[in-house]
Amino acid sequence: MALPVYCNLTGCFRLVVFFVLVSAIAGFPAAAATGTDVPYAITLFIPAPDSIPTTQIMDLINEYNSSGNILMATSYGLSRYDGTWSTKRMTFTNLSEGLLDDFITSIEYDNKGNLWIGYSEGIQIYNGAYYTTLRDQEFFKSLRINDIQRWHNEMWIAAGNAGLHRYRDGNWTWFQPFSPGGPGFYEANAMIWDHDANATLIATAREGIWIIRSQDDPVIFECIASRDSTYGLLDELKKDYSGGVYFFNDSVVAHYSSDEGFVPVLTSSDLAITNPPINDLVSGPDGKLYLATDNGIYIWEDGRVFRHLSRFEGIGTNSIVHSINIDKMNRVWFSTPVNIGYYLDQSNAGTPIEVQIAITATTSTAASVIPAETTCQRAVPTLREDGASPSVTKSTPDNFLDGIIQSLREFFSGIGLKPRF
Repeated sequence: MALPVYCNLTGCFRLVVFFVLVSAIAGFPAAAATGTDVPYAITLFIPAPDSIPTTQIMDLINEYNSSGNILMATSYGLSRYDGTWSTKRMTFTNLSEGLLDDFITSIEYDNKGNLWIGYSEGIQIYNGAYYTTLRDQEFFKSLRINDIQRWHNEMWIAAGNAGLHRYRDGNWTWFQPFSPGGPGFYEANAMIWDHDANATLIATAREGIWIIRSQDDPVIFECIASRDSTYGLLDELKKDYSGGVYFFNDSVVAHYSSDEGFVPVLTSSDLAITNPPINDLVSGPDGKLYLATDNGIYIWEDGRVFRHLSRFEGIGTNSIVHSINIDKMNRVWFSTPVNIGYYLDQSNAGTPIEVQIAITATTSTAASVIPAETTCQRAVPTLREDGASPSVTKSTPDNFLDGIIQSLREFFSGIGLKPRF
């Protein structure tokens, strides 16, 4: 019987580097792909002048009356994607022709198709031709816009620590915090209109969870989870496409509906033993829940992790995912410190598919600009870097290395060796 042999780190690393160089020169994949199904595709965008300008995404919505175009509120302008990227930025000479600021906090369409754009110092309303700027305390008691939410013909604004404002039929109403009949909170982080219940849910920074069940005056603010309760600690929310709302913080996710109240969904320990912090989530129309964490994207279905996407599965070189959203084409958009990308499920399978890590890299020295788009596909994997600059091409050995290390682990285990890497 063969005795286990331990490989020291230095020796194994040299061997890995040798295989990396051979693979890079020969142009072979790091590991062989298995099967022919393509269960999903991931498309990545690197910030560049002709791409998304930054990886800091504050909000994402579908473009009004569009079949699939999206708008992104970023820290460096308002970006639009229709297959190619374009970005609007601040115009210093004439505010009626450009943005008030490059840092955008929230975007939302009203019932007439006007785009409302929130900033840290007010709001602009864009009618397709020019901008109307609202930036004084006649409209908002705090100019820092946290969130904008449409509710039928009304627009609701969460402004700094000044509670909520409402615009209806040309009139503004301020709902002063802790006033008689007013909201029992100062700062609302986010709001969601629950279509099924025709109610608006509100997550606050420190004062629990609130609901408005009717638009009729006088508006009644009802606390459904106090700040001292378990669910009152959940300070963020996203809508559930199946009905209701998901509330969450960095470790707990719960679902709320008018019929069932709060129902626990998962904790971060259900995702992995490392308890990865939950940064954001989004619900898909297929019933899956997509969670952005410090350890990639976890896809939750039927009480378990359906799929885990990290840098090994193609989300880029950094597995910390800050934000996640979904558009009407079911593209799941996510942001990391390095890339913006989207995940698109291409299978009808009901169970996870085990796929080996396999990356084929091709580089070109024909262009000297950073590529705007990188596409990765599982089971028929590629890392496409058309016209890659030396700075992007330089990262290719890291992708080879990931695949090589996995292959070497399997190889050494198969012949009775036990590597220490």
